[in-house]
Amino acid sequence: TCDLAELEQPDAEQRENHVLIVQDPFTSYYDAEVVTDFGHLIRALGKTPVLLPFKPNGKTLHVTGFLDKFARTATDTAAFLNQVAGLNIPMVGVDAPLVLCYRDEYKALGAARGDFVVQTVHEWLATLPDSTWQSGDATSDAPVMALFAHCTEKTALPKTEQIWQDLFARVGQKTDIVKVGCCGMAGNYGHEAVNKANSLGIYEMSWQQAVARYQPQQIMASGYSCRSQVNRIDEFKPKHPLQVLLQCLTKRT
Repeated sequence: TCDLAELEQPDAEQRENHVLIVQDPFTSYYDAEVVTDFGHLIRALGKTPVLLPFKPNGKTLHVTGFLDKFARTATDTAAFLNQVAGLNIPMVGVDAPLVLCYRDEYKALGAARGDFVVQTVHEWLATLPDSTWQSGDATSDAPVMALFAHCTEKTALPKTEQIWQDLFARVGQKTDIVKVGCCGMAGNYGHEAVNKANSLGIYEMSWQQAVARYQPQQIMASGYSCRSQVNRIDEFKPKHPLQVLLQCLTKRT
């Protein structure tokens, strides 16, 4: 990780090549390989990844009704992210629901929210110039990948699936957009014993049949909670689409 003083040391020209990774508790602590692979992806794209110090997001506090604690946590985190934003370096988070918390729940902070921006992975990737990508054709033996997007993500950001599909097309990877609803994990909901039956029932409504149509290695899930739910029920953990994109780029170098 890198603190604010260290971030301020490079000059503006050097900072232009940096990308700041904003951590979330779920991915960093329970699926850290995704964060590591995002760093590798940033490097593969010719940029320098910098892992920001972990700052609690507060979303879990908000969901469980601890609004005063959420306000204190979010105010502290917003102050830090506003300081970092002054360096004009892209800030990116790997789990979209947690990134979207900065845009939604953080509005309750009023002026203390500030104007910092944290992007999702696909939002940041979409800003890169065309020259970043080498055109590629899908090989006939390359399996089609299947994108299962997080329900909150694709509701708040309707272009999510199309952007990912376009990004994969640029590296010659065919991708299906799989139409599914909520996976049933719904953040902490599915982890609570009292909700287990409901959680499994929701998964059966759309995800179970859709997952069964593909081989495990074909499936990508953008949400940490979705990957956890698939792992719990179908006993394999899908990759985050950024990990598959990294594989596509690595194979071509």
